[in-house]
Amino acid sequence: MKTLMILLTVFFISSTVEAQIALAVEKNDNGSSIKYAIRSGKDLNDALQNAYQALKDTGATGMIVKMKQEADCGHELNKGYYVLIRCDRKSGGRFLLTYGLGAGASREEALKRALIHLKEFDWGYEDKYGYGIVKEGKVEDLFVQ
Repeated sequence: MKTLMILLTVFFISSTVEAQIALAVEKNDNGSSIKYAIRSGKDLNDALQNAYQALKDTGATGMIVKMKQEADCGHELNKGYYVLIRCDRKSGGRFLLTYGLGAGASREEALKRALIHLKEFDWGYEDKYGYGIVKEGKVEDLFVQ
């Protein structure tokens, strides 16, 4: 059975428009992330629904929504950089794959925040496991036009 988790990183626009992005991840029975979607929206609920729908459109089933954002992973940005990272590792004979999304004024700051976000969902992560960059770019390029 596959489940869908919505991992939210929220970005606020300081002008007349607010925009936010959400990272949705479909998980398999082992808890590994198998698909992801990054979507933006005019507000938190819109971004959440867009990310959720993007994975649903790919055939994702058994969806649950889990929101978590305890650390600063790039809030209140209207420009800057975002980075999506992924860690592949083994734990207790299981293969685990986890994503993290972060944003910041610089690529380095975005990368640090993405790692914080990844650790929120992979409590067993250690620096020795490393990670890879899946996607990166400008925050403003993710906003709905």
